[in-house]
Amino acid sequence: MTVVYFVRHAHSNYSSDEYNRPLSLKGLQDANLITEKLKDRQIDAVISSPYKRAIETVQGIAKWNRKQVITCDVLKERTLALGPVVDFERAINRVWNNPAFSYEGGESNLAAQRRVVPVFQKILMHYEDAHIVVGTHGNILTLILNAFNPAIGLAFWQELKMPDIIKVEFQQLELVRLEQIKY
Repeated sequence: MTVVYFVRHAHSNYSSDEYNRPLSLKGLQDANLITEKLKDRQIDAVISSPYKRAIETVQGIAKWNRKQVITCDVLKERTLALGPVVDFERAINRVWNNPAFSYEGGESNLAAQRRVVPVFQKILMHYEDAHIVVGTHGNILTLILNAFNPAIGLAFWQELKMPDIIKVEFQQLELVRLEQIKY
């Protein structure tokens, strides 16, 4: 059984610089709570989106387990549109209701899954029977899980917290069990 602790990043103050946007003070405090919650679990690897807010959220777990954070560019958040959308909730509903639809300059759900799922499957096979932490984002996390279980979708994403820990057990490439870990 491979155990993946998906850690949705903590709060960050908005900036158009997706790669370098750091955690806010609250986000840093919450990242410490995530570390406290996971520090007594055996962690074999810590992998993260290349975005600073995702890395900062899992950095404490990596330090505690004497691991380096391995960044993976493919795990970055999906681009919804080229620029800001007028009504974010409406835009998210639209892409989830029509998985092939994309806004100008953005990724459809299907395109984002084609980008990320094969790489995530390689991670699962590489770390088979290990316990790994994946620093991630809400939408791409939901799209990954949706590829393994189509019942996971918009409602799941809407329930995610910032930060959040979703423990998922895989038997090879089959999602066997999913639970939210309270912290």
